[in-house]
Amino acid sequence: MQEMQRIAKSIDQIHRKMRAKLSNELSQGEISIPQYHILDYLNDKGRATMHELADYLFVTPPAVTGLIDKLVKMDLVQRKFPSSDRRIINIFLTTKGETVILKVKNQSGELFMAILKGFSPKEKKSFLEVTEKMEKLL
Repeated sequence: MQEMQRIAKSIDQIHRKMRAKLSNELSQGEISIPQYHILDYLNDKGRATMHELADYLFVTPPAVTGLIDKLVKMDLVQRKFPSSDRRIINIFLTTKGETVILKVKNQSGELFMAILKGFSPKEKKSFLEVTEKMEKLL
């Protein structure tokens, strides 16, 4: 059981430290971590409904509405209503949103590269295999 406690504690510490470092990077651009996740999702998918974003973030649609309102005010995303059903709201990145997410992704990529510099190629491969397996099990 001691080994499981060490693993759990290590994962928790890594998570908290990564969030703190990422939050520090994001604060320079006034973007919160949940807003970053929305921009990243939209960058990957091209568009999303409010419900898709809520499911992705594991929050309620009203919680996403507040996040989207702020991103719209910052001109990072825009809402579009399909003419076929005005109840559906599609969210898209603006050009400014694309620029911001690419900048932040580059910064976070540099952070990961700096961390992984201390890993051997074999350790990197093992780390990737373990983290991908953990993700699948969740």
